[in-house]
Amino acid sequence: MTQVTRAWGFLVLFTLLSIAASHSGLTGLMINGLILATAFAKGRWMLMDFLNLRGVPAGWQVLFLCWLALVTIIPWATAAFPLLRV
Repeated sequence: MTQVTRAWGFLVLFTLLSIAASHSGLTGLMINGLILATAFAKGRWMLMDFLNLRGVPAGWQVLFLCWLALVTIIPWATAAFPLLRV
């Protein structure tokens, strides 16, 4: 099994996990965090395997992964911020 095929399998698995979590009826930061964590994992595999970032210099990998982390953390933090206010 090639690395791209394995990555595709994980993408399908994470997509099904996200769908199941969103349709479970549960709400809250934990479910949102789970869905966003799977989105981050899917995004990382897309960047590394399908866009072939494994062969580029480490600086570019860090740049793209930081961007992906911001894109997934900001929505969760936006939802969590009102709950943290006392």
